[in-house]
Amino acid sequence: MCRLFGQHAHPDVDACAPLCGAENALRFQSHRHPHGWGIGWYVEGAPSVRRGLLPAHADDAFVAAGREIRSSVVIAHVRDASIGPVRHENTHPFAYGRWLFAHNGTVARWRDDDRVRVAIEAEIDPDLRRDIRGDTDSERCFLLFLTRLRARGGLVLPGLDDVRRALADTTRAVVALADAVPSPKPTSLTLLVSDGRILAACRRGRTLHLSCDAGPRHALVVASERIGPGAWSEVPEDGFVGTEDGRSAVRGPLA
Repeated sequence: MCRLFGQHAHPDVDACAPLCGAENALRFQSHRHPHGWGIGWYVEGAPSVRRGLLPAHADDAFVAAGREIRSSVVIAHVRDASIGPVRHENTHPFAYGRWLFAHNGTVARWRDDDRVRVAIEAEIDPDLRRDIRGDTDSERCFLLFLTRLRARGGLVLPGLDDVRRALADTTRAVVALADAVPSPKPTSLTLLVSDGRILAACRRGRTLHLSCDAGPRHALVVASERIGPGAWSEVPEDGFVGTEDGRSAVRGPLA
C-alpha cells in the first residue's frame, strides 16, 4: 500500500503543513510507507516534480520541497513498494505533459501472470506506451487513463466530467483484464490526477478522505488518511470527487 495527498487551494494556503508538520502529516505516514516519496506542483502552468528514494521522514529534501511550493495544486505520495523496486522511475507522482498522477493500490495478478501486464499495455495508445519508463502497474494505469481521456476529446483543457469518465473507463478496463480470474486480492485503484486546473480522485479498494473549505482561502483536499484537525469525510467505495476551481467539489459515484 501507499499513501497519497492532493490539494487544490488558494496559492497562499500552506502546503508544507499537511505534508510535513500537521498531525499525521504525510511525512509521518512514511514511517509505514518508507519506499520513497514524490511531490508534484505547478510552476507557470507546468508540473514540477521532486522525488526521493529515502523514506520521507528521513529525507530533508522532502521538507525542502514542501517549503518551496507556491501552487494552487499539489499532489504528493509516499510509497510502500508492492510492485517494482525502489527507483525514481517507479516513484509517484508520474507526469506527462500537464498531467500528474498518483495511485494507491495494486492491480490483481500483476506479479503472478505476465498476461495481465501485456493486456493492459495493449490498451495504451502506442505513442504513450513508448513513454513507459518503470516497472509498476501504476504507471501503466496512468497511461491508460491518458489514452481514455484522449479518446474523450483530448488531453488539453478537458472538462471535469471528461476526467471522471476517463477514470471510470480506466478502472473498468483494468478490472476486466486483471480480475477476469478470481484473486485473493482483487484490484485496488484509488487514483488521483491533475492538470493544474482540475484535481480529481476516485476510490476503489483503498481509503480516501475529503476536506473542503469554501472560504476566501479555499482548499479542497483529498488524502488516504485524515491529516490535521479539519473536518474530514470519507469518500465512499467506487466514489469520485473533483474540482475545477478548488472552491466547489463535485461528489458522486465514479461511473
